[in-house]
Amino acid sequence: MEISSAGASAEPPVKLTVEAPQWQPALQKARALRGDDGSLGSFSIELLDDGYKAVDPVKKLRYVVRKAPDDAALSAGGKAAAEAPKARAAAAAPPRVAAPPRVTPAPAAAALRVLTSREVNATEESPLTYREYVYVVPEGTSVDAARRVAQERFEAVKKALDGVEGRLVNLAVFDHAFEGKPKRAPLVTLQWKDWRGDPEIQPPQQPSKPAPAPAPRAASTPPARSPSTPPPRAPAGSNPALKAPSVPPTAKTKSSPPPKARVRSADELMKELEGASTDLHFLSDALEGADFVVSILAEQLPSELILVWLHDPEKRELVLVRQKGGKHDRLLARMPDRTGLAQAAIASKKALVISDAQRDPRAVDARWKAFGVDPKSIAVAPAIGGGKTLGLIEIVNPTGGGRYGMVEGNALTYVGKELAEFLGIQGVVLDPERIRATANKAAR
Repeated sequence: MEISSAGASAEPPVKLTVEAPQWQPALQKARALRGDDGSLGSFSIELLDDGYKAVDPVKKLRYVVRKAPDDAALSAGGKAAAEAPKARAAAAAPPRVAAPPRVTPAPAAAALRVLTSREVNATEESPLTYREYVYVVPEGTSVDAARRVAQERFEAVKKALDGVEGRLVNLAVFDHAFEGKPKRAPLVTLQWKDWRGDPEIQPPQQPSKPAPAPAPRAASTPPARSPSTPPPRAPAGSNPALKAPSVPPTAKTKSSPPPKARVRSADELMKELEGASTDLHFLSDALEGADFVVSILAEQLPSELILVWLHDPEKRELVLVRQKGGKHDRLLARMPDRTGLAQAAIASKKALVISDAQRDPRAVDARWKAFGVDPKSIAVAPAIGGGKTLGLIEIVNPTGGGRYGMVEGNALTYVGKELAEFLGIQGVVLDPERIRATANKAAR
């Protein structure tokens, strides 16, 4: 590796040879030898024919990383850990032994840079450690190249979180910079939940549905799969720009007759929902998340009435924050969390499905009349995270007739869990003015 001044300097470049599995760890090791273990987030990275060039705009240093000959002598402190694969790179800068490098997420690819980032560490209330990074690569970059970038960035993030349990990582790679809403969907998105194994990396689907806005897509066409979308209370220290990777869906509080339900297998339905879940986590707050859930369900499980409630722990009540369908607008209505279908669903921690509401006493509830709906079949799923109730989802009467069954119950359980993970990171919004204002905005 060769390190030289990126500004006007008469100092000759310095060369170092270190041992590392890839160019990025080689760069970090060389910087650590100089006593520099800060983030690479502001660096610009350029892919060369035979290596990489990284420029530190703050310290005005240029690093050129290339594979060194197998017999090249290592610089003092340049040997890799015993378990690390061996790959040498030549670099430059006055060697100064310092503390081991602190691995932090960094860009990787031609002219790659970090557009926005969000980092949330686990707490007693939220057991998830969350990382979100939005990267920008040059326009014209292929999906395959963007996929490699996402994978490389993920490996760096994962390494930085070694030893941490309950990790959720979302990455998006765009081919343009933006503020607010992106002009185009991302080239690639990646989502990793450490409790599910390998990460999912997917390019966006062909525009067969309306795309949402931010990093991901609209409530019906996610950046890398199916429908998706969602800032009031972003985690402390989060970058406001992060709101970019999200586009609120266009679900309406009051709507015309929902589309006819599509006939498909349980596997197909779950694939659609799993594809959309990545987009949810790029949204900015609980209300955008609720909009997103409504839009996904309207597409995947079209129903006469779709309700999303958020939990008020102080009053032990559920607050209606989003409604699609029904004859009467009941936004901001409240109901106790200890009675009726809500209590049953929360107690079971999964969706409660009532196939024949006319014969099931649990479905008898005066509130249905308030919505102007005569329930024939109902499915209710809780959003529970960290052992706490965060919200509730209800759907009533499948569009086109029929009854909800196990397939719909499993699908709604999945959506409830995804919403709970999202709310565990973003928090719950109960401010009436914000709920009403954002609902009106989404309905326009």
